[in-house]
Amino acid sequence: MSSREEKVFVGSDAKAYFDGEEMFYVQKFEAKISVKRENFDVVGEWDEFSKAVGWSGKGNIEVLKTDGFVYKRFIEQLKQRKDPTFTIIGEAKNPETGLQQTVIISECKIDGDLDLLTFEPKKLMTDKLDFLFRPSQVEWEE
Repeated sequence: MSSREEKVFVGSDAKAYFDGEEMFYVQKFEAKISVKRENFDVVGEWDEFSKAVGWSGKGNIEVLKTDGFVYKRFIEQLKQRKDPTFTIIGEAKNPETGLQQTVIISECKIDGDLDLLTFEPKKLMTDKLDFLFRPSQVEWEE
């Protein structure tokens, strides 16, 4: 029987893949879905009601800088007036329990800035990519 502590996943046992290629220098990975709601009132009720009217997905991945990351590819596609898309896979394992959770997010798109070069003396350099996705394009593997 496993203890409570053994059931908890640790980020050190996780991986991320960008278009099928493992990203070895991931510092942070995050993907979230937000539900859009509209509020409404009902005559004779004091409660405020809400109804889901849509959803959206966004995330970010931060890696230690080792090369041009994928920025070079993105910039070449943007020069050709193409909107780059990519697939991100996040995988978390718990070696103590043998459990694994994998999320596959297809048709991701760039959101915001591509930080071409930023540095400070005596600090590790990182690349951060913010992305958007349609929640209907998310798949789970158990």
